[in-house]
Amino acid sequence: MPNLESRYADMFLTIANHTFHLEAQSTDDEMIMLRVFEYSFLHASSVQSNPDILTFPIPMVIYLNQPQYRPRESILHITFTDQGTFDYRIKNFVYLDHGLAELNKRNMAALIPFQLLRLRSLLDLLHPDTSKEKSAQILKNFSRLQTEIWHDIIQSMEHHLRLGNLTEDDTIHLLDLSSMLYQYFYNSLSKKMKGEMQNMKPIPPGILELPHDKYLRYTDELKKEIARYADENARYADENARYADENAKYADEILRLKQRIAELEAVHHNA
Repeated sequence: MPNLESRYADMFLTIANHTFHLEAQSTDDEMIMLRVFEYSFLHASSVQSNPDILTFPIPMVIYLNQPQYRPRESILHITFTDQGTFDYRIKNFVYLDHGLAELNKRNMAALIPFQLLRLRSLLDLLHPDTSKEKSAQILKNFSRLQTEIWHDIIQSMEHHLRLGNLTEDDTIHLLDLSSMLYQYFYNSLSKKMKGEMQNMKPIPPGILELPHDKYLRYTDELKKEIARYADENARYADENARYADENAKYADEILRLKQRIAELEAVHHNA
């Protein structure tokens, strides 16, 4: 039997003794229901505690694209030959059909970076034969939408950070994900526009400064200060070493003079 480690389910999440199976999908896949059932079966088998009971997680497919139509749930009809048919129901969540306010209300902060997928519809409008005027308008709309989306992402992350739904590390990871996803769209548009990027806005660094960022900046400043003192201490150590060498040289000279004086005094005494 294949095990779960050889499969790639997106997420199993357990909350208050309820396990959820979340599967993200960015393209249309006729086999998605069968794959969800397979992953859920493998997971249920791997955590089975009672040999007579097999408990499946609650399944949901999160569609990151925007299909023409997607029902609220999909049904996989499972026939057990002489035992009848069971309807395996999978909830569908079309991400782009839900606004930011609803996502925040549902505490779906982990999906916030995918707001950038709204830019994909503008990319799809660009073709090799697109006129200059239309390309310029698409670029203008892309820039405007980018600013709007990035503002929403930052605002949402600040909201969840204040509520404690996200930790500082969570927020940093989500910002990194947002940056990578935006860079993907930026590069795609750059190729299509053949260098006509004058209206594009790069993601500004440090747009959301977290306490973690302040701590890192503070430690960086301390490291620089420590390095400066280390340089000064090394310089003083060199100076001290030079003085020590000079003192040693003078001590030898003084000792030689003392010996000479003692010799002269001995000669004078004998005379």
